[in-house]
Amino acid sequence: LFLFFALNGAYAQWGFTLNQEEKKINAIGEFSFNVFKYDTIVLNLSKSRELGLDLAIEGNFLNTSEKYYVLFEIGERKIKILSSIKEKGKLRILKLKDLKSKQEYEIEDFLKVLKRGSECIMTINSGVKVIQGFNELNGSEVAINKVLRGNYL
Repeated sequence: LFLFFALNGAYAQWGFTLNQEEKKINAIGEFSFNVFKYDTIVLNLSKSRELGLDLAIEGNFLNTSEKYYVLFEIGERKIKILSSIKEKGKLRILKLKDLKSKQEYEIEDFLKVLKRGSECIMTINSGVKVIQGFNELNGSEVAINKVLRGNYL
């Protein structure tokens, strides 16, 4: 699978943004997917006065179904979303679970795993279609730490 993405030129980067108007700090990781007809899908970590720390998967693909099964593969770990809130174009992650160790993760614990990884494969099953994306996690540690340590604007 890694070879497929490497040959396809898949390269995803993490970025950091400040939104002074909404008083929000974001770390955004873009995933490259094995299909081209879908919009960009990103993992968006944000921190604001309104929501506190929030982690969401965002993209137009998330408008097609009511329920999603999402799996993150980071190194040897396979971590699925246990609970989430679906909004238009967004799946807000509340709790995750490591399928091998059966350990449950809150957002901050999952972020520790994500920052230590070198790459992440995300599989989204909408019940109708399954898509799989890749992120090299370049810059993820810096961007995530800026959000975690950042103050509201």
